[in-house]
Amino acid sequence: MNKQDYRMVVFFLILTLFLAGCPASAETAMEPAVLRFSSFSGGGYEYSVEVDDPTIVKCEAQYEFEAHAEEIDGAAYDYIVSFSGLKPGTTTAAIYGRSPILDNENRIYTVSVDEALHVTLSPVRALSTFYVHRNGEIRYDSYQITLGPDGYQVSVNEEQEQPVSADDINAIMNVIDTYNVASWDGFSESRSFVLDGEGFWLDITLTDGTEVHARGDNAFPEHYFEVIGEIWDILVQMTEENTGMKLYIGETPVPVTWEKNASAEALRELLPLSVPMSMYGGFEQVGPIGQSIVRDDEQTITDSGDIVLYSGNQIVIFYGSNSWAYTRLGHVNLARQEMTDLLSHGDVTITITAD
Repeated sequence: MNKQDYRMVVFFLILTLFLAGCPASAETAMEPAVLRFSSFSGGGYEYSVEVDDPTIVKCEAQYEFEAHAEEIDGAAYDYIVSFSGLKPGTTTAAIYGRSPILDNENRIYTVSVDEALHVTLSPVRALSTFYVHRNGEIRYDSYQITLGPDGYQVSVNEEQEQPVSADDINAIMNVIDTYNVASWDGFSESRSFVLDGEGFWLDITLTDGTEVHARGDNAFPEHYFEVIGEIWDILVQMTEENTGMKLYIGETPVPVTWEKNASAEALRELLPLSVPMSMYGGFEQVGPIGQSIVRDDEQTITDSGDIVLYSGNQIVIFYGSNSWAYTRLGHVNLARQEMTDLLSHGDVTITITAD
């Protein structure tokens, strides 16, 4: 080997060692972090992705069908989301799955990108969907909470959705975690020999994939009454805040779920309102609101706690039952005996104030 050849060999050795010590380019350094979700065409989930800070991570999504299955209705496919680091930092990614026949699916991840542009995905534990229904001596409302790109929404008795504050959602999550409600998943028991009592239906999904499906009829999982009591207080307060009205029977404040309709809104425009009530029929108290407001009367079978508008200018609160043409205004969330104690011992005055 002559000197020229020797110099070339040394040069290439030094160059090889130098290149081995250099970091690879951002495009080739790291494999992207990947999430995979399964669905099917013709009614399955359609997914969308939102990244809070797209300058930190690049997000790409694609559908993966089996060969020649794209045009087959009902064909299974995977929705694949890839995250590639652009610069060091931390952001949040939300994947929303929507279907006309399935419950909403929401997944949230903390996306962390290190100095080498390596991406780490960490599931976030937050409320995704929530549904609770109770039945018993009291007529309970049912509540449904959903998460979407615009935040949380609550619906009472499948009525119009209203926005929910993050504080209310955090309070519900605190109850779920404090009493380990996730351990209720799969609970399904009934004591049919009990004539009176309570039944419940509870469905919860969290953004980390946790699911809770529990139901019972006079049979309850551990800490049921503590959990349902604390969550119910949050739900009632949440919906009262959305309507902005407080009801007092005499001097007693009572919890009310107000309807989301034009008549309830018109009633709110009259506040503050003091109404002298009169006992009638042994099942209700009725009083004038001072003027006529918009109404949408329907033949209605009322129950204890119901608040209705009668003839457009009178408010009625029931501690028994009746059937007539009314417009619903709301419902007092108290037991029948509590309503009887408040309303059956003489005329009262009710006060409705803005919250």
